[in-house]
Amino acid sequence: MTTSARFHTRDVSGRAELIVDGEIDASNTEQLYEAVSRAGSGHSTCVVDLTKADYLDSAGINTLFRVHRDLARLGIRLHLVAPLGSCPRYALNLVCAHDVIPVHDAIAGARAAIAAEGL
Repeated sequence: MTTSARFHTRDVSGRAELIVDGEIDASNTEQLYEAVSRAGSGHSTCVVDLTKADYLDSAGINTLFRVHRDLARLGIRLHLVAPLGSCPRYALNLVCAHDVIPVHDAIAGARAAIAAEGL
């Protein structure tokens, strides 16, 4: 069974923002990987906004770590947005994702952090 997730990309001030809408689990991690890779291509920074994601399992987290590593090799920085109290934030906190990938409470926080980095 494939879980439904939708990916929407927008270019904001030269950076990519990918909005994930739905559930991320083992059934659609390759779609997540491809969506983030495409969004990040040609940008210095890619933000994955999990605000509308209902679910994020360990396969999805592993995919985010893998795409982070692959984008970093290309000089592209990855940021995540996962609101406090959300399922994705809980899952990311369990594995201390914030030690590897910047995790923000809201898109505004991600944008401010990126602007402060000069990216």
